[in-house]
Formats: sequence, structure tokens, C-alpha cells
Amino acid sequence: MNTTLLMVGQALSLSAKFAVSAVLLMVYIQSRRKSAFIWAIAWLVAAMSIVADALGILQFAALTEATSSSLLFLGSLVFLSEELGKNLRYPSLWAAPPLIAATYGIFLGNDWNSVVGIPYGVSAFFIVLSGVLIVASIDPKFKSAKRAAFALGILGAHKMDYPFLRTVTWFAPMGFAIGAALTVVAAYFMARMVLSKEFINLTGTIRFEIDPGIELVSSSEYRRVKEDLKGYPVLAFIRELTPPDEWKAYFLTSLPGRDTIAPTNLPRILELSGRYLREAEMRGVTGVVVIDGIEYLVIHNGITAVTKFLGTLRDLVILRDGRLVVVVDETALEKKDYLTIKRVLIGG
Repeated sequence: MNTTLLMVGQALSLSAKFAVSAVLLMVYIQSRRKSAFIWAIAWLVAAMSIVADALGILQFAALTEATSSSLLFLGSLVFLSEELGKNLRYPSLWAAPPLIAATYGIFLGNDWNSVVGIPYGVSAFFIVLSGVLIVASIDPKFKSAKRAAFALGILGAHKMDYPFLRTVTWFAPMGFAIGAALTVVAAYFMARMVLSKEFINLTGTIRFEIDPGIELVSSSEYRRVKEDLKGYPVLAFIRELTPPDEWKAYFLTSLPGRDTIAPTNLPRILELSGRYLREAEMRGVTGVVVIDGIEYLVIHNGITAVTKFLGTLRDLVILRDGRLVVVVDETALEKKDYLTIKRVLIGG
């Protein structure tokens, strides 16, 4: 192969991987989305595989390629968990096969196919699988995620042919050039995805200012709140199905579905709220979180758990100079429970 072409391709791939890793780390610092951090490490390890390949260290090349693939797949599982609100048990185990294959190849293999070829093929398949999972599961409106997933899938599919065609002289220069180009494209679309408003979950055009604070309102007052906050990018967890269009609303229900959260999944509500409030603070606006359906949460969790949850959410809102609106009717709860919630949120 033309050594100049090889060096140019390696430099291009290396630059793309470092660049997208830096973007992912920046987004993680801003949003604290675990998927962004895992993907950032995956791309960094993938950059190390280029160095290993350039140095001709087969075992290190196989190990780094497998590790980056496992992390990429793990990041995709975590991303889908974040987006769909469903917790997958033991995601690290689902992402382990590429690393396991590489370990077996390194310790038991005695030729190129065993040490590099098979682990490389398994790793490439899991890159394809990462793209397929995202395309099949993500909301069609999240177009940048779809594009990134397609690019990953195509990159993985191309990588899968490497063990078969690496010795074909006429294909080698073409295959390497295609691989470098696909790496750049996949890195570009992944950067576009994590920088999109859908990834951060803060949408809408800010047309007016909201004062920070904590507000406890009744159902009748809630109608006024919805009208006042129409046009503002509110994050809401609700039991009614008619929120303003600009709100990012999650329906509290035990039934599965898009943009739904189980009433027992209070940590998920805190995670989404924390991410939203951080992004709002960085944009210099007041993040507004609405919780409607406290009675429903109490039924499923008990008053003690709900009170602790509201206390933590209150602290998150105060620390980020946000606004929290909790909808609860005094007559819907026992008086002592209502007073406990009121005391935790606003004192008195």
C-alpha cells in the first residue's frame, strides 16, 4: 500500500476520533449524560487502536479495537435507556462479547486470524448492532440520532470485511480510504447528535423571563400556570395529556410507552430534572420543572419516599436557580401528609 496514503488516512482517522471525543466530553460536563461519557472513552480507545496498528502490535490492536467496540455498544444501551426511560439490567454484560473474544484470541491464538481477525469481526458486528438498535428504537423526530446510527452501522459493516479482504492487493488502498472516510463521517454525525437540542432535552424559544422559586399550587391554579408558561420550555411530569406544545412532558404511568415514566421510578425523574436544570443554567435561563400527580406518586411509593424525593428535587432546583411547581390538592391527601409536603417545599 502507498505509505503516504496510509499515513494520511491514519492522521485523518486519529484527528476525527480525538475531535469527537473532545466534543462528547464537553457535552458530558454540561449535561452529565452517562452515554456521552462512555462514548467519549470509546472514541479515545479507538484512537489508541490506530497507534497500535501503526506500531504493528497485534495484541494491543485487537484489545483496543474490542474495548472501543464494547464501550460504543454500552454507550448506545445507556443512551437508549436515557431516552426511553427504561433501565436495562447488567448493560456491561451485554456489551462484553467483543472484549471476551479479544481476550481469548490474545491468550489462545497463534496466528493473525485468531489474534486479530475474529476479535476484529466480532467488534465490527457490535458497532453495526449499536447503529441498528438506535435506528430501531429512537424517536423518529430525533433525526440527528438516526443519522449518527446509520453512519455507525455503515462503518461497522465496512470493518467486518477487513479480515477477509486485507490481503487483496487491489482492494487494500481503496478499503483503507473508505474506512478513513467513514470514520470521519461517523464522528461528525455523532458530534452533531450530542450537540443537538434533543440530546440535551431543553427545547423551545425563550420569549420571557421566569423568576426562580418554589410553588405549591392546586389543580385549579395549575390551569393558570399552564397558561402563564405556554411557550416556555418547561420540563413536566404529569398525569394529564394536554400539556402545552412547547413543554417536554413525561406521562406518569405504569404502562410502557414513549415519553412515559413509571411512578416508582423517582430516581429517573431526578436524573432528567438535574440534566435539564444544568442546561438551563448554562443558557442563562430559569429552568422550570412541573410535577403533577403527587397523589399518584404517594399511592405507589408512600408518603415518606415521595417527601424525600420532593426534598431532593427542591434542592436541585434551588442550587440551579430554577423554579419548581408542584401540583397537589389539599383535600386529596391526609392533612398531615399535605402539611409535611408543604413544609418540605416552602416551609411553614
